[in-house]
Amino acid sequence: GTSTFMEALAANGTSTLQSSVAGVTASKRRFLDDRRDQPFDKRLRFSVRQTESAYRYRDIVVRKQDGFTHILLSTKSSENNSLNPEVMKEVQSALSTAAADDSKLVLFSAVGSIFCCGLDFIYFIRRLTDDRKKESTKMAEAIRSFVHTFIQFKKPIIVAVNGPAIGLGASILPLCDVVWANEKAWFQTPYTTFGQSPDGCSSLTFPRIMGLAS
Repeated sequence: GTSTFMEALAANGTSTLQSSVAGVTASKRRFLDDRRDQPFDKRLRFSVRQTESAYRYRDIVVRKQDGFTHILLSTKSSENNSLNPEVMKEVQSALSTAAADDSKLVLFSAVGSIFCCGLDFIYFIRRLTDDRKKESTKMAEAIRSFVHTFIQFKKPIIVAVNGPAIGLGASILPLCDVVWANEKAWFQTPYTTFGQSPDGCSSLTFPRIMGLAS
C-alpha cells in the first residue's frame, strides 16, 4: 500500500496533512520502539549541554578536544536526532570551523540511545501546506549541501554509532573514514517503507561496501 508520507504528498488541505503528520509520527515511534534497547537519558542531554559551545548551537554540541573536534547530535528542533535543514546547517557550520582550525580530525557521535533517525519528515510535511514545490526544493538543496560537506571534508571523520542509525543517518556513514559501532547500534534504510528514494549517495556506496547482491 501507499505509505503515509506519500499520501501526505498527494493530499489536499491542512487537516489531511495534519492527520498524515500524526500518522508518520506514530509510525516512526513504533518503528523505533520495536527495536530500542534502552530509553533516552535526559540527564545525559542536560550534562553534555553544559559546554562552552552551548550558546552557539541549538541542535548539536561541539567540544574542542586536544587535537580534534567532537560533534554530537543533540537535537531540540526534532525528535530522535532526526535531520532537518536547521540541524544539517549546524553540523555543516561545525565541520567548516573544524576544517579551518587546528583540529586533526572530527569525532561525530550523538547524545542518548539513538544515533540518528534520518530525515525529519514531520518538519517537511508541516511545511507542505505553504508551497510544496518551494519546500521540496529547499529540503532537496539542504540534503545535497549536507552530503556534499561530508564528501569535501579533507580531514578524517570518525563516527561513533551508539544506537539506531536510520535512513540518512546510515547512508552518510560510508562518506566518513572510520565507523565504530557499539552493541546497541543497528542500521536500517527503510526507504520503501516511508516512500522515499535512497539518499546520501547510498545507491553508489552500499553496493561497493556490501556487494551488488546485498
